[in-house]
Amino acid sequence: MLKLIWTGELGLWKTFWLLGVGGILFAASPIFAAMLALTDVPDDDTASWFLAALAFLFAYQIWVSVGIWQTANLYSGDRQWAILAKMCVVAGASVVVLLAHGVIFPGAY
Repeated sequence: MLKLIWTGELGLWKTFWLLGVGGILFAASPIFAAMLALTDVPDDDTASWFLAALAFLFAYQIWVSVGIWQTANLYSGDRQWAILAKMCVVAGASVVVLLAHGVIFPGAY
């Protein structure tokens, strides 16, 4: 299954909607919870959880982004969907980079 996703053989709608959108929302939940907690009462434990969740999200984002990109390359349907999927990959990666550099939620860690 992991190889099917990495090589883009799972299908665009499954890879994009289930793993991309659904997976990122699921993976990002602990990060946003930690960010909210850090804005109220910052402590070392919360910061550690936040950084661990951010590292997981970063790794997941890379894995699913490669899968979506590869699937979009193989997609035989309407090309606009493949292009939009690639645009979402770029946007999602940009958000993760901005989170990692503290541009989004500055001072959260």
